[in-house]
Amino acid sequence: AEAGSPGTASTPATSAAPGTPGTASAPAAPAPPGQPSPTSEIPGIADSTLAALRSQARLQVSAVPGAPPPIEVYNPSALAVLPEPNPGDIFFDFEGDPLYTEGAGESWGLDYLFGLVEPDDTFRAFWAHSWAEERVALRGFLDYLGARRAEFPGMHVYHYASYERTHLLNIAARHGVGEDEVDQLLRDNVLVDLYPVVKKAIRVGSHSYSIKKLEPLYMGDDIRDAEGVTNAADSITAYVVAREEQVTGDAAEGQRMLDSIADYNRYDCVSTLRLRDWLLARAAERGIPIGAMQPERDVTELEPSPLREALLELAGDPLDQGRDAEHTAAAFAAAAIDYHRREQKSFWWGHFARLAQPIEVWRDTRDVLEVHDVRVERDWYREGGQRVDRRELWLRGQWAPGSSVKPGDQAGPFLLYDYPGPFLDPTADAGSRCAKPVKILAVDDDGSVLVEETLGKDVEPYTHRPMALAPASPPKAGSQKPAIDEWAQAIVDAQPGWPDDPMVDILRRVPPRTRSGALAPVAPSDEHGRDRIDAVVASLLDLDNSYLAVQGPPGTGKTYLGAHVIAALVRKHRWKIGVVAQSHAVVETLLDAIVKAGLDPSLVGKVAQAGSSPGAAEDAAFTVLAKDGQLLFGLDNAATGFVVGGTAWDLSNPARIPRRSLDLLVVDEAGQFSLASTIAASVGARNLMLLGDPQQLPQVSQGTHPEPIDQSALGWVSAGHDVLPGELGYFLAESRRMHPAVTAPVSRLSYEGKLRSHPVAATRSLEGVEPGLHIVSVRHVGNSVESPEEAAEVVALVRSLLGTLWTDPTEDRFDEPIAEDDMIVVTPYNAQLGTVRAALAAAGYSHVRVGTVDKFQGKEAAIAIVTLAASSADDVPRGMSFLIMKNRLNVAISRAKWAAYLVYSPALTDYLPVTPAGVAELSAFITLVEPVA
Repeated sequence: AEAGSPGTASTPATSAAPGTPGTASAPAAPAPPGQPSPTSEIPGIADSTLAALRSQARLQVSAVPGAPPPIEVYNPSALAVLPEPNPGDIFFDFEGDPLYTEGAGESWGLDYLFGLVEPDDTFRAFWAHSWAEERVALRGFLDYLGARRAEFPGMHVYHYASYERTHLLNIAARHGVGEDEVDQLLRDNVLVDLYPVVKKAIRVGSHSYSIKKLEPLYMGDDIRDAEGVTNAADSITAYVVAREEQVTGDAAEGQRMLDSIADYNRYDCVSTLRLRDWLLARAAERGIPIGAMQPERDVTELEPSPLREALLELAGDPLDQGRDAEHTAAAFAAAAIDYHRREQKSFWWGHFARLAQPIEVWRDTRDVLEVHDVRVERDWYREGGQRVDRRELWLRGQWAPGSSVKPGDQAGPFLLYDYPGPFLDPTADAGSRCAKPVKILAVDDDGSVLVEETLGKDVEPYTHRPMALAPASPPKAGSQKPAIDEWAQAIVDAQPGWPDDPMVDILRRVPPRTRSGALAPVAPSDEHGRDRIDAVVASLLDLDNSYLAVQGPPGTGKTYLGAHVIAALVRKHRWKIGVVAQSHAVVETLLDAIVKAGLDPSLVGKVAQAGSSPGAAEDAAFTVLAKDGQLLFGLDNAATGFVVGGTAWDLSNPARIPRRSLDLLVVDEAGQFSLASTIAASVGARNLMLLGDPQQLPQVSQGTHPEPIDQSALGWVSAGHDVLPGELGYFLAESRRMHPAVTAPVSRLSYEGKLRSHPVAATRSLEGVEPGLHIVSVRHVGNSVESPEEAAEVVALVRSLLGTLWTDPTEDRFDEPIAEDDMIVVTPYNAQLGTVRAALAAAGYSHVRVGTVDKFQGKEAAIAIVTLAASSADDVPRGMSFLIMKNRLNVAISRAKWAAYLVYSPALTDYLPVTPAGVAELSAFITLVEPVA
């Protein structure tokens, strides 16, 4: 079906030096990193891109209504990737309903028809009317493919656009069925997507490159008519009605409607076959040999695991709606076994797809930079003891929404070059881009990045310009994999019972197991929150190989509480405690706070992050340990107790942290730390404390898993509740940051109305400015990720607020004129970041901090201005769920001490969500921006 297929005709925004497509040279007088090449005909648009856009426009303008669109075979060599036809070839198309759900509605989507056509016009259909039947249909389809490949070893499966490939991977992962077989299909290049072949070889005089717009070129008299089911939306609607008829109405009418869907699907399959043949004819006309060699790919395989199979046997049927907590825990444990392999596998198949597919298919993938301008900072050089040449490039362009990059010592993201690239990439399809991992040296305020690229073996220095920077691969599992296996084996060995283990309790969602049978109550509050600190300490001392959860909304003192709890446990009870988090920076912030809370810094240790600056050790409040020094640090301080910080790789490594040697492991920012990583780290401790807030920015995952083992531990244990249930731990209900008028809308949005302000938050004042959330509506059209109109409004707000008198007794500030650094501007998009920063600089306000939501988590200011940039739902990349996600809005607004300004286009609310979750998101957003008086 066409759902998810490309919609509009566009050309990748690659850059090239004038007159030399695909190459770059070091300019004699380099422009600043953020400036386009002065020789470009239109600033910000490379000449090669402009030429391609003009060719596309010329074809579209010359198109004649009712006639096949004009075409231009502009790159015939790209057709060489087509395989030789084989009598076993099949032409495949899914039909899917994204709104289908079962049970509590935690998952969505059903691929209800796997349809295919063979070269002799035989049509085969594998139907599925439930998830259980989808699993059966997948198994039947893979068995059919296995038999057909055995009969026709050179056969291929042709499809158009990425839906079929993506959904085969997702369905196999969701059901845990046939994952190795789907992997092998991809490894052997059995699936052939014709969409990137079309885009790389041919320009078509149509506003869309959907297969239905191409059909006049090759379907002739068989072109589909306008009656009945004619598109993916019709198919979904007809399917829902047909199933209702079959279940509660006229079964015969329901079957007739299903037959019409099958006819539509068969036509799409035939269309794919005819398109393949038409492309082969274009190759033959131009003497292009087809059947180019396909690459061999080394992608992590899912190896058979007896331990996983044993856990799946304990878990029972994953589609059983009555599955109890024990079965669920066993299923999660089974999913954890292959968590890291699935993450790696998902990344690499996505990476290979980025090498082959047009950039418009993947430009909105997190951590993708579509490069518009390139400047050579240092051309190829070698110095000191370096063994290979390298060059440094400034890259400027448009980042995908949600991207977050930082300098790092290790090789990270991939630099992509359009075909033909400067070197051969043996992992890429013939005619595809080539990729090179690079190191990020610096990130400029405008989103420009400085990267270091090394020269490959037997490759001559080149001047080519990259077209994109693509995501880095996930880190390898290392010690986490054996740690997870050990933990899972203990579950199997304990059957029919369950081990007393904190992660088992978390996965079963049972209250913490304490010796007294209950958590400590919270005494009446004092000025410093000792009541809650004492209660948390008492509950942790009472734990019996279990866990405690603490949810800390913005400004509630989560880090303060965690630091004082840890300091008290070590100082008074000689506990041995580990601290782990998603990043070194988060761990080190908590370690510094522990020292500030009064614990001797010699008892607080952590190995420095690889590649950190020499001065980092001097700046740290804690003791910086030698490499692999955790074990010796623990032995030296065993009698007094200690705190050791590290990553999941440190905590899961028995050579650094012996198994269950710690009294407690604190998972900081536990709302961003996956269940799988928590399992791996937990093996070093008897008890866990989850410290964080699942209502702020969530865990980011690469893969698709049969169970949601990729979500955060704190998010899982509190699922279904915006506020942590009291029997699971403690909710920090008072924000010392936000004025009550700011806290109120944040509390309604994300905390069930249970978050309130501490009295100290009301002692601040800003003369002439009302506290609270101010909604600023700015009408504009056609903006996607940047809005000059909203940027102008931001400037106006800054201008009106500067100089007003600010009082904040907590910082000993009384009647001080508010300054630029008292304000922050938050936006979801890097493009808007640049637009706002430029507007502020032009107005003379260059010291106002501007950043994305990710950058400002944990920060605060007197004033927070939030600009959403997009004009309407149709303009939003990655969908409205990204833009108006409650977690992001919560983080953005809650940076404010006194007032937050939400600048947005009123047309953003003018759309119809397609899922119940989308309805809930839109409802929450409307309640925020259009509050009832």
